[in-house]
Amino acid sequence: MSMRVGKICQSEMAIHNRKVVLGTNDASSDASRISLGSRHSTRFTFHEVLQRQILKAQEMRAQFHVYDYVCGESMDVTPKPITVTLDRRPHPLLERRALQRIGDDSGSFRSLRSGTSSLVRGKSGRALGIKMSIDDIIIGIGSDRLFFQLHGSTLSLPSFSSDESSSETDDATDLISQMTIHQLPFISVRLTKTHLFQLYNQLSITAMKNTDDGEAVEKDNRTYDYLTIGRGRVRRRSDAECQTLMTLKKSRDINTTTVTTTNTGTFVSYYEMYDTYEVLDKFRSSWEIKYDFDKNERNRIQKLTLEEQFPAISRLRAFDLATMIVMRVLAGNEHGEAQKRFRKMNCVDRMVKKIDYNYSLDPLFVIYPFATDVRRAVCDISFCYSNSDILAVAYGIYSYSAAKLPKTGVVCVWSIKNPCDPERYFYYDYPVGSVEFSPYRSTLLAIGLYDGTVQVRDLTSAHGPLVAVSERSTSPGVDPVLAIKWIQQPKSDESHDIDPILSLSQDGSVTKFNIINSPYLVGFKQALLERVEGTPEGIPFKEPPSVEHQANRRPQGLCITKHPLEKDIFYVLTDEGCLHKCSTNYQNLYLELVKTHVGAVNSMDFSPWSPKLFLTCGNDWCIRIWMDGILTPLITLKNLFGPYQWAAWSRTHSTIIIGLNRKHLEIWDIRRTILKPMSTSFLESSFNTTAKFSLDGYCIAIGNEKGNVHICAFDGMPFPSYFQYDTLEKAIHKALISNNDLLIELKSVGYFGYPNKGFVMPP
Repeated sequence: MSMRVGKICQSEMAIHNRKVVLGTNDASSDASRISLGSRHSTRFTFHEVLQRQILKAQEMRAQFHVYDYVCGESMDVTPKPITVTLDRRPHPLLERRALQRIGDDSGSFRSLRSGTSSLVRGKSGRALGIKMSIDDIIIGIGSDRLFFQLHGSTLSLPSFSSDESSSETDDATDLISQMTIHQLPFISVRLTKTHLFQLYNQLSITAMKNTDDGEAVEKDNRTYDYLTIGRGRVRRRSDAECQTLMTLKKSRDINTTTVTTTNTGTFVSYYEMYDTYEVLDKFRSSWEIKYDFDKNERNRIQKLTLEEQFPAISRLRAFDLATMIVMRVLAGNEHGEAQKRFRKMNCVDRMVKKIDYNYSLDPLFVIYPFATDVRRAVCDISFCYSNSDILAVAYGIYSYSAAKLPKTGVVCVWSIKNPCDPERYFYYDYPVGSVEFSPYRSTLLAIGLYDGTVQVRDLTSAHGPLVAVSERSTSPGVDPVLAIKWIQQPKSDESHDIDPILSLSQDGSVTKFNIINSPYLVGFKQALLERVEGTPEGIPFKEPPSVEHQANRRPQGLCITKHPLEKDIFYVLTDEGCLHKCSTNYQNLYLELVKTHVGAVNSMDFSPWSPKLFLTCGNDWCIRIWMDGILTPLITLKNLFGPYQWAAWSRTHSTIIIGLNRKHLEIWDIRRTILKPMSTSFLESSFNTTAKFSLDGYCIAIGNEKGNVHICAFDGMPFPSYFQYDTLEKAIHKALISNNDLLIELKSVGYFGYPNKGFVMPP
């Protein structure tokens, strides 16, 4: 029985059998195997490599099938596929499509980079062998990730090895050509400021050797050498770049340390205070202005009563200096903002968002006449050439139509620091006609009087004597001196003489005065004007009927203007409307005579950007612009029916002209229009007489017949152009577009500016 049973068991064992059969999939013909040769290499993220290894293991497992044979019948007992899930999901920004299995239509992998090999290599099927560097992780996060999609093909990524056949490499190349690139959006990275971490700091310390401080310094030096030139300099370094939308700036609190203040008490004895003041008394004379007073004067003042001492003290020089300094301080409280504007401390910023170009005047302050016993008109104004805060004003007769003519004159030297009281003042028995600072020696001031006298004063001394005065025997002229100009003489190493003076009298005579080592000026006739006979060159005019015996056989001289480049050339303006070009090298000789106005010509000024371009203004209500060598005016400006007393080119804008008539001050801009001024400013009811630019050209001083001087700043002006000469030339050509003949003549002149398109202040 037992043996029978054994036989049955053996037969059953023979019948029941289990076999494992390998699938028919050929690895060589698998479409999922893509091998890239040395020409191409791939880079993958960590999640892509992990998913690819899982798919590879599943595909290998799917090739095996298990069958049970029981009594001749087979049964498929192959386990179902194993699903592997990741415990950690990727970041939403880094999430990508999972790689599809075999038979799907699309797949994804990283962009191919030539010249590099794959850093991800698969190991055996027993585990997911993944080897990744920090560069792979960084590149996987970067914004240049690319998706590749195959059209009409299946793609799987089981492995990447470098020993594939060349035929597989060609197949992969064909697949790459069918890929479509998709680019992910950039990842926004926000950078925030953190605390400063000091890694190493070495201070400059000098200490004695063989001391504790010396040993510390040597140890610090050894550490520095180890980090810079020793083995310590060989350490890992990494470079990183980023781009921000705005410039990051440090605050001042980070760069500076907090300053702590404390209150400490000190004790000073009377002996120390006594010694300190004794030392100060020894050096006090080096910084204080010392005046030598007569002892008899001091004793006389001390013997006076209290009521009599104050008038006596007010006549002292020290008292004048003290009051002048105190008045400057007090005037700053009232005129502080105007003084800042005069010195361009609060000008309009170029980066202002909104500005209105209204070409207006901003009144700063008014300088009222110092002597009010008689009403005197402002005849002339002159700014000091070395200090723009100082200006000299001549008070006398400007027009003989006044109700009461003054018989005396005053010259006041004002400072912008104190527009209430003059720094220097000089009384004269005759009205003053002209005043002019020396551009070569700024402390000298030339004064012309109505009796024909010319004086030269040194302003460093308030009550000092005259430097020189004209003498009746050498300068017999008795007519009023209406204009004075300093001329520069040729300098030599042995020459120490002061530059001479040119004075223009009302009778049309020009006198040259030399300052020598004498209290008197040496003068001689430089030119003697004659009335014009015939028809001079210039503007056409109707000749007046001839007179057999004229009351005045000489024209009246009104103004002198020097040439900006040629030191010996000067121009004389007369009441005939003629311009006389003369030279200091020739006596009683005209180099050129041009008719510029029908009436008297009152002023002439050269352009700061051209030595050939100048303007004139006169009593025929016109301002004319001329070019040297062309006897026809280029541009004629005319606004109101009134004469122009003064006109000049702007010192800051090449196309702006300032004109002054009896009632208004006009601002013209020939770049915009020549038909009317851009603005007209009314100052006060009194008639205007003359004006003068400040040295920088941003302010102007305007005098009137009442004796007031208005200091005004130009406001609402356009910003100066970068190429001033080019703007001027273009504006003149534009104004002459309708006069073709004159435009051709102007173009024949060619370039009419200074060398390198420079700027030269007119004399």
